[in-house]
Formats: sequence, C-alpha cells, structure tokens
Amino acid sequence: MMPAQEEQRVFNRMQLDSKVILATTQKRVEGICRNLSAEGVLMEVASGQCEVGQAWRLVLPSADSGVEPLIATASVIRVDAGERTDMVALVLSDVH
Repeated sequence: MMPAQEEQRVFNRMQLDSKVILATTQKRVEGICRNLSAEGVLMEVASGQCEVGQAWRLVLPSADSGVEPLIATASVIRVDAGERTDMVALVLSDVH
C-alpha cells in the first residue's frame, strides 16, 4: 500500500459552496466558489463564460452581514470545460 501524499501547495484550500461574482465594466458572471486559498479560487460557472487570460473583479459575499465581502482582482489560469458548467481556476491579486 502506498502512503498518502500530503498536498504540495503552499496554502491549504478551504472547501466552499458559496456564491461568487466576476465582473468587468462590460460583463457579469455569477457562479459557485468550490474552494478558496490565499492565492486562488476554483469556481463553477455556466459553460463558455470565462477564458484563460481574462482579468476580472471578483466579489465573494460574506454570509454574515457584519463581515465585508472578499474583493480581489482575479485572472483566469485554467478552464476545465464541461457540458453545462465549467470549472474555472483563478489566481488572486490585490485582495481586500
């Protein structure tokens, strides 16, 4: 039996199922955040909404009205296309 390997990432991922919004001055996309780390987000969106290299403003609303939403600049680094939805990996910068 092979020993379990630990994740090699610098930052651990937090599993989520939260609404997330991507926006530019011309387009808005809503999806579900599947996991979040200090450097990135994996989200599920309707097929064909995102392309590698796109830059977005990302907003992850808080479930608690007393906590500000997470706001960041996000760049698409991977799109795993599906039949109805795509899994989109984004790297975060300028996080607030």
